[in-house]
Amino acid sequence: MDLYGRLVGTWDVTNHYFVEDRGAWVNGTVVWTFGWVLAGHTVQDVMWFTMPRADGYPERITGSTVRHYDPATKSWNVVWFSGRGTIFALTGRAGDDGDIFQDGTDPAGRPIRWLFTDVTADSFRWLGQVSDDHGATWRQSQEMLARRRK
Repeated sequence: MDLYGRLVGTWDVTNHYFVEDRGAWVNGTVVWTFGWVLAGHTVQDVMWFTMPRADGYPERITGSTVRHYDPATKSWNVVWFSGRGTIFALTGRAGDDGDIFQDGTDPAGRPIRWLFTDVTADSFRWLGQVSDDHGATWRQSQEMLARRRK
């Protein structure tokens, strides 16, 4: 249960992500809060993104992830959903060196990987990757660098 439990708290995040319809990388910020729900069997987060719109003005959107542990498979069922109606379903498990590895498909059916790396008590790196060729190669679509709020 500590795989995601160690993330419980509030994090300030720099967000660097690729916007496909603009064909450009964009920078923003996130306030990312994790907490226990469902009698301690699930970790849920809420993310408040601040990002520039195409016209340059800031926009705030939110999203949330629910991660529920399945003892039969020793993995986590991970569902992310946004206020815009986008939903991602992934499977989470421990990766190498304390990392967290999550994989699934995006709404277009492309394979995706979301990785928590370099996890410490006060920081982590989150990487979003997508494959356009059914998993033969991967490209980075997002990087978030998080610092625990004091």
